[in-house]
Amino acid sequence: MKLKMFFAMLTLGVSAWMLQSCDDDDDLSVVPVELTDSLSKKYPQATRVEWENDRGYYIADFYENGWERTAWFTPEGIWQLTETEIRFTDLPDAVQTAFRASTYATWEIEDVDMVERLEMEVVYVIEVEQYSQEMYLYYAADGVLVREETGTGEGSHGGSDYLPGINSGQFSDFLNERYPGARIIEVDREANGYEVDIVHDGRGKEVAFDLEGAWMSSTWDVRINEVPEVVKAAAQAQYPDYRFDDADFVETPTASYYLIEMEQGERDVKVKVSADGTVL
Repeated sequence: MKLKMFFAMLTLGVSAWMLQSCDDDDDLSVVPVELTDSLSKKYPQATRVEWENDRGYYIADFYENGWERTAWFTPEGIWQLTETEIRFTDLPDAVQTAFRASTYATWEIEDVDMVERLEMEVVYVIEVEQYSQEMYLYYAADGVLVREETGTGEGSHGGSDYLPGINSGQFSDFLNERYPGARIIEVDREANGYEVDIVHDGRGKEVAFDLEGAWMSSTWDVRINEVPEVVKAAAQAQYPDYRFDDADFVETPTASYYLIEMEQGERDVKVKVSADGTVL
């Protein structure tokens, strides 16, 4: 009787362990045919394929022509994004040149990804570190720096970080009309609306919409030497002992202006100045 009880307890223990193992391991041995077909159609040369799921998506890790790739699909087999690990020297020449000319050129390069996403431009993400600082730099293929993100230092960046926040289609009509030829790089849902990162006229621009999809503002970096002298003079007159640090150009439905950031030691101030030199 005791022996039977022992084997019964042993069986229950093994079963519980197996169930726990399945819960902790998201790797999949059986994948719906819709997923395998989608992968085969998009990447017919894929080898060493391993599937897992995360956040409701099916994820395929595989190799293709020497590249290590990770592709994300919906349960229906609709491709969403592919992340490919590449070397810095594999980046487009324009991206390499732009990075070497940037303020991050002396930082240590930790990782480089090529990110392809549904209905969006290809983006190249360079992870750099300096001491305890960590940054992720998003470049378009033509070398335009579209976004800078501060790292948290809590682990690797990628995969779900690159998932499109929302379909970009609802903003296309406005963007095509106001910024002809704009290329959409990123769409994110924010607390009070949406932020769409675009490349237009060779610049990275952030376009903000409210929760109803109405345009709120557009902002992009400008070099200090691009700011009209009348604008700089007006800002300097407000803070004569401060020096210029940074500048943005801002468009809203009711106004356009330069947002000038100035500093004196540890103190920073921002001044809004219209193109004719009027301080707002």
